[in-house]
Amino acid sequence: MIITRRTSLKALGAGALWTTLGPGFAAASVETDRRFVFIFLRGGMDGLSAVPAYGDPQFGAARGPLADGPPGAGTDFDALKLDGLFALNPDLKFMHTLFTQGELTVFHATCHDYRDRSHFDAQDSFDRGSIDKTVKTGWLNRALVHLPARWSTDRENVALGLGPTLPLSLRGDAQVGSWSPPTAPQASADTMERLARLYRADERLGPLLASGLSTESMGNAMGGMDDMGGKGFGTAVDFIQYAKAAATFLAAADGPRIVTIDYGNWDSHSGQNDRNIPGPENGNYAGRFPEMYLGLDRGLAALREGLGPDIWSRTAVMLVTEFGRTVKINGTQGTDHGTGGAAFLLGGAVQGGRIIADWPGLRDSDLLDGRDLRPTTDLRAGVKGVLVDHLGLDEALMATAIFPGSQDVAPLTGLIRV
Repeated sequence: MIITRRTSLKALGAGALWTTLGPGFAAASVETDRRFVFIFLRGGMDGLSAVPAYGDPQFGAARGPLADGPPGAGTDFDALKLDGLFALNPDLKFMHTLFTQGELTVFHATCHDYRDRSHFDAQDSFDRGSIDKTVKTGWLNRALVHLPARWSTDRENVALGLGPTLPLSLRGDAQVGSWSPPTAPQASADTMERLARLYRADERLGPLLASGLSTESMGNAMGGMDDMGGKGFGTAVDFIQYAKAAATFLAAADGPRIVTIDYGNWDSHSGQNDRNIPGPENGNYAGRFPEMYLGLDRGLAALREGLGPDIWSRTAVMLVTEFGRTVKINGTQGTDHGTGGAAFLLGGAVQGGRIIADWPGLRDSDLLDGRDLRPTTDLRAGVKGVLVDHLGLDEALMATAIFPGSQDVAPLTGLIRV
């Protein structure tokens, strides 16, 4: 069952917001006290902007005006030092604080097993947990089916998707809920036409879409699709709102324990870092992408504040993107679709303060296909580690039920405080 209630967060406390989901969303005590938040940064976040490898000798030459100042350089936008090789984007100040407090782990030069450069296919591959398009359910929904009993005793819904559409990762046999505010964007006419063509042969969805199924009905029937050609949806303001909602839901005693959020619009083909490009309109917070990082940082800060110290101490938050971007700047002051990128794991339950990276280097000869950061760490290893150590799933399920065909990818251990 997909339960959607378009209602405003304004003036709603934790209890009021939770009850707006209605009687179809079971309210019962859950034995586990752990929480998991999965955030998909849709659009292909540039890992070298999020986590600049300022200590690599080739970094400055490769990135040009995309590169903020290295730590301690004295510029207006010095990157925030993590160690002698890596830093954080200067707008990720809260995340930097988490790192210094041992509550943030960074993954770099990472990607899942998809190796082409289509937003739509890359996102679907990760959401399915497989590049096999015959797999029709999502990895997280399949994980819900196998959760230990302490996660699902006497309740119908342990997981909740926040956003205008339910992500593919949450679609499947396990019952989940969904929620979005009334300001959430609706699917475009073009999206509806593409869906009608895509599902023309489907016995259930084909006739509905062909007969002009409304956007809301489509969302209830199949969880919807994003309206940006696979690039994601949302603004910094949207993400902060969703993060606050996630905290409200997760903090409720009878609320869900797993929440997903999509934060889109990370596609950065042009004008990626205008504040470092001379011009009268540039400078502090110029351009859309500095705003994206600010929104990410402030949303995560709002999540921790809303959860409170006790629940935060039992929470793990994972942030991924479908692929990284090209190492070198393009002709429109941006970057194109790439491969290796960055991901994050944070929260009070995280054994953080470290960077997991087998750094491949940024020389031309080091790059994948002469253009991309070469992935050396499989992102699925990190997700598997969280599923096993934080959610308590059986490790034997990881390469079969959750990420089929990933027998060669072992779960990363030690990511969670035990």
